[in-house]
Amino acid sequence: MGAGGVELPNFITRESVEWAHGQAIRAQEGGRAGIAQAGMRAARARDPLLLKTLDAGAEILQEINAEQQGNNVLSSGERIDATEFSLWREAFKSADEGQPMEQFCWIYGAAALLSGLAH
Repeated sequence: MGAGGVELPNFITRESVEWAHGQAIRAQEGGRAGIAQAGMRAARARDPLLLKTLDAGAEILQEINAEQQGNNVLSSGERIDATEFSLWREAFKSADEGQPMEQFCWIYGAAALLSGLAH
């Protein structure tokens, strides 16, 4: 059981975080804002599942970054910036503090996809 009585789903894995990250990037490139909008709604509501997903996603991205050490290509073929985990961490902090920031809307969207809050 996670903080605030929210159980962290076991589907939040390296592969699922990579998938959600890639889906959010493709949606952004394709001009499909629904994912980002769903993520922002959940972030504004301080949805406990979104917050846990953001936190867990940041941890996983940090592990990936530590493993890659300069080889920033995910197994899906997507590239990830060395600071991506830091951005997820900041997105988590701002949402947790009740001050979600628009510049993180695609990160919120990826976490919403991962947690089932967006489709």
